[in-house]
Amino acid sequence: MKWKIIDKEVFTTTKWAGGETTQLAIFPEDAIFSNKDFLWRISSATFTTTDSKFSDFTGYQRYILPLEGRLALNHEGLYHRELDKYEVEYFDGSWTTFSENSLDCRDYNFIVRNGNLAKLQILKRGDRYFLKESMQVTIFSMDDFVISLENSRDMIGVKGFSLLVLEADKEENIKIIGGDSPLILTEFLLS
Repeated sequence: MKWKIIDKEVFTTTKWAGGETTQLAIFPEDAIFSNKDFLWRISSATFTTTDSKFSDFTGYQRYILPLEGRLALNHEGLYHRELDKYEVEYFDGSWTTFSENSLDCRDYNFIVRNGNLAKLQILKRGDRYFLKESMQVTIFSMDDFVISLENSRDMIGVKGFSLLVLEADKEENIKIIGGDSPLILTEFLLS
């Protein structure tokens, strides 16, 4: 099992039309977001307006959820959905999507290139997760958290608003043993 913690001090923040976006991680690590040559990317955005249009990510699938504030999505010609905190919306990156949000909104985004196996789920203290071989997993929380790798009996503590990246070379059981806020786990199958 390989793992690393990416601290918030090394995240990259850039401006976008509706606010700021902070890139927590991109894979492969040498990928360039604007070139759309990545397999997956995790980011968190804040807003300076109460409505915006999402960028076109044709060829990608998107997961988004609000961490703070209010967020509603309108997928043009399809449907409108209001999201509660930590409620996940999964949609095609080619859809024309608009958001309505409160100014205190902060979201969490996981974008995955089509044709890859990936998912996003919310965990809380006491939950267990089975990590399969050849999986890359990230875990994020707004607050400090602790996980145990049950097979190796290692414990990993992570500061709030940092990202834990795990890469499995064999199966591993993970248990969330500390943390007050929900944890966001993304999973990507390496080929």
